[in-house]
Amino acid sequence: MKLSEFEKSAVFRPFSPARRISIAVTLALPLVMLSACAQSPSPVTEASAPPPPTAVVQSQSEKIDLRGVSFERNGTLRPSSKPVLDAAADLIKTQTDAKVYVDAYCDPIGGPALNQKISDARAAAVKAYLVKRGVPADRLVARGYGASDFVASNATREGRKENRRIELILVRG
Repeated sequence: MKLSEFEKSAVFRPFSPARRISIAVTLALPLVMLSACAQSPSPVTEASAPPPPTAVVQSQSEKIDLRGVSFERNGTLRPSSKPVLDAAADLIKTQTDAKVYVDAYCDPIGGPALNQKISDARAAAVKAYLVKRGVPADRLVARGYGASDFVASNATREGRKENRRIELILVRG
């Protein structure tokens, strides 16, 4: 199976463990109800009316870690990031029902104010690039998180590199 550049560079994390449990319970509940109905059938009479319809709104989200997106010191995207972002734009354009959050994170070097400014600028740069590639701007929200939500140790250069990242959160529903 041949992987696209996007699939090679992105780490897909469709749901958190808590969300997986929620989905499993949601999917299992109708089966339990059907099983119970099959064991104890009740006669249907004309007097019994169906229950009123209820609206259930559930949002589903998918996290995409954009490995390979990097920036120059002045905050502009490096040319090596463009194939990853092009693939991401193509994917987002197929998900017409999704709102997309562009989340940017930094390592802790430089202090909180500087890191917030850097992450805000990086999120905005990725959003601008995606808009340039045809993703509607009203579906994108750029969010800078500064030095937070670390995914690796900041004690090593490799760990700090992993913490400098861009994630896309696609929310449907």
